[in-house]
Amino acid sequence: MPSGKRLYRYFTELRYAEAFIKGSLLFRSLSYYRDYEDDEVRADQSEGRATFKPHGGLEITNHTQRTKFTLAGSSFAASVKQDEILVHCMSTALTDEMRRRFGATACVEVHDVAAFCRRLEAALPDAVFPVTSGRPRIGHHVEYYREDIPLQARWALPGRIANSKPESYRWQKEFRLVFSETKALDFMNIKNEIVIGTPTKAQRPPFYPEKIVEAGSLDDICRLISD
Repeated sequence: MPSGKRLYRYFTELRYAEAFIKGSLLFRSLSYYRDYEDDEVRADQSEGRATFKPHGGLEITNHTQRTKFTLAGSSFAASVKQDEILVHCMSTALTDEMRRRFGATACVEVHDVAAFCRRLEAALPDAVFPVTSGRPRIGHHVEYYREDIPLQARWALPGRIANSKPESYRWQKEFRLVFSETKALDFMNIKNEIVIGTPTKAQRPPFYPEKIVEAGSLDDICRLISD
């Protein structure tokens, strides 16, 4: 089960916090968080996308001519099916900065993380969960990465891509709940591309998939923190 003694979920309205404690959690697609604009607090154009952007550009090998060259301004990107992976974002930190930057008026503390994750998994019997280590599970600490460091195996693993964000988001100390009801988390179910210059923004979908997961009352493992 995930390590960590406490999780926190920030809310802009008290009624959302109360619904959470009753066990009603809203999961939204990665594409929603990719496009959502809120002073760049949540918006992340790299959501569901892992990027390797070395200084100077990618080194390209021409095996036919046995030559190498650097493609200036280039990067490598691996993208998951962002409409088919649903997430619910939490944090391991309770701070005034978090409240301010998320515009929160209420917060829920989860004090039994293992039980919390077990109940959500039980409420999703047909869902697929990511594997980052050990067995498939819904909850994972987000992995923060620098884009100038090689992706290693992460580029082929949709679950790890869905649970990773650029280093600039480390302040969020995010813990992410992730699942899919398709094969979006299957090994190598990604799109690879070489990008020259600034990546083109993804086309917004006509709607953003979402799902309310009913896990049953959580009041025995949660408490409300409000102003």
